[in-house]
Amino acid sequence: MKTAAVAPSSRADQLYARLQEARARSEELFDIVRPAALYDRPVPERHRIIFYLGHLEAFDWNLMSEPLGLSAFDSDFDKLFAFGIDPVGSGLPTDEPGDWPTVDRVRGYNTRLREKLDTAIRAAGVSLWRLCLP
Repeated sequence: MKTAAVAPSSRADQLYARLQEARARSEELFDIVRPAALYDRPVPERHRIIFYLGHLEAFDWNLMSEPLGLSAFDSDFDKLFAFGIDPVGSGLPTDEPGDWPTVDRVRGYNTRLREKLDTAIRAAGVSLWRLCLP
């Protein structure tokens, strides 16, 4: 999925364009993963792939929601996808695929999160100095 090139005219436009490009690249990567493999853990010490499907969006939300004046709409998912289900002690993770939300719920969270961020970014316009793009 390619996004159209945007000639950024403000920091809000730059941020929006960068987010769109990053999201498109992420979607391309997740499209490679077979649906049945989303609950696999390719590296024993790391999270299941489903974590990363939500993590990328939660990272943006956790970084930008406060400066944009947004309130949490799913604090459980915000926390889950910020930290995951970490093992207790020094052992390997013991969570099971069923401990994670369904792909549809994660994608629904991502869609709602994107809509809220996108609306706030466009509304904020030039006041996005707090998000400081290079």
